[in-house]
Amino acid sequence: MDEQNKQPAEEQHSEKKLSRKTLTFYIIGLFSVAIALILVSYVTQARTDKQLENLSTKLSEQQNVAQGATQKMEEIQKQLDGMSKALEGVREAIGTEEAETDVVSAARHLVEERDVYAAFANINLLQAEGDLSAAHRAYTALVGQYGEDRLSGTAKEDAFGAEINKLFTEAKERLQSEGPGVSAANHD
Repeated sequence: MDEQNKQPAEEQHSEKKLSRKTLTFYIIGLFSVAIALILVSYVTQARTDKQLENLSTKLSEQQNVAQGATQKMEEIQKQLDGMSKALEGVREAIGTEEAETDVVSAARHLVEERDVYAAFANINLLQAEGDLSAAHRAYTALVGQYGEDRLSGTAKEDAFGAEINKLFTEAKERLQSEGPGVSAANHD
């Protein structure tokens, strides 16, 4: 009988060793998986932080551009007010309301420039807010109203100045880089 009792004890002892080995293997496996998940989480968080920083930088740049366009628009409005007063003086001196002079065409050009700056400020704001479809529509409306040649400065007559040309080129490039719509809008 002693031999029969020894065999189950030996089997239990070998089962305990096997059980401990299996348990140790599982524990090591779980710790390995946990470490792998921590590493993946860290890499993902680092990537997300970098993308967030890039988006924040882009947003700041677009806000600066929109702010600059708004300031330019205010300057043009002041010039327009001055030109309007000068125009009234010319009309009074000539004695007619229909007096067509260089002052009138210059005033019209300033009004158009003010409207174009306002449109660019609106496009930049829409882009900053992430509303790309509205930004594309505003861009298309702007090109439809004034023409790409005038906005880009390639028109033979009545082209806008270098600042508007630069804003137009930048807006066009940003919209093209952010998605389809600009090239299709130009061909409509």
